[in-house]
Amino acid sequence: MTVRELIEINAKIVDVCIEVRKDGKLLDYLAIGFNEGVKPRYPMQVPRSIEYIDNISIATKKDGTYIDKSINAWDDGKDYWEIKIKRIPQKWLDLEVYSWSVSQAHRWNSRINRNSAECIRMWCLPSGESLEVKQDKPTPKDRDNDGQLSLFDLIGGE
Repeated sequence: MTVRELIEINAKIVDVCIEVRKDGKLLDYLAIGFNEGVKPRYPMQVPRSIEYIDNISIATKKDGTYIDKSINAWDDGKDYWEIKIKRIPQKWLDLEVYSWSVSQAHRWNSRINRNSAECIRMWCLPSGESLEVKQDKPTPKDRDNDGQLSLFDLIGGE
């Protein structure tokens, strides 16, 4: 599933955080929305390029991407919820998501019910990579255990 596909199915998302990871190591970071998009005092640090992924030196790091703008029609003063997908940079929308979570967005605006606005956090693979699901084929030994009854033995069928 891509970032675009995941975001489009929930109209109440107002903040998005995306971490791009390779073998569990942080490559890039995006936070967008009125709350998550505000650059914090200590922003997320990502490697300047992929060759610095294992380097812990501050000289090889840069700040993650923070975009302080609305991505939902509700934040624009409308009386309905709608994701403004075009406000999210295209390179982030095509990433393959391998894990995600949704939580309440931290809203202090009295106009919205705090239980309605949501923040989605996604962990994605680098551009061009996708998940590969391996399926182990059962061996005959796995299927037939000596002395073990099968369902067919109980009901009298083959």
